[in-house]
Amino acid sequence: SQVAGRVMARVIGHYEDRDTILIDAGATALTKETTPQGGMCSIGGYPHLVCLKMSQEVTIVKLDSAVSKDTTTRFPFEDFPIGSLVNLLPNHSCLSAACFDKYYIIDDPTCTFSPDQEVVDEWIPTKGFALNETNDT
Repeated sequence: SQVAGRVMARVIGHYEDRDTILIDAGATALTKETTPQGGMCSIGGYPHLVCLKMSQEVTIVKLDSAVSKDTTTRFPFEDFPIGSLVNLLPNHSCLSAACFDKYYIIDDPTCTFSPDQEVVDEWIPTKGFALNETNDT
């Protein structure tokens, strides 16, 4: 997907008995707004994974139910070691962007978003409403 606004999260748990992982980005990073196609976000490069359940600080990720019906298909835990970065595509980038006080900018025309890419700039967003208070008396 060619979506510029991404959220990077870390894998903080494996639950092999449930075929899920836990990541450290929840509603305060992504918001809980869903879309007609379902879910709160998607995992970059893994269209067969879904964000199943979200709390304030964490999200549970699992195989899409259409994929998991095949009992031989298991969650790809080897692709998500504990501590590794996960590239998330939020459903509502404006709400997600508002959750952060700094944006890290990378130069990636391919939109692959690998964790080892160099940060080329940092942007500080303007928050709230500011009035132009000049005293013209």
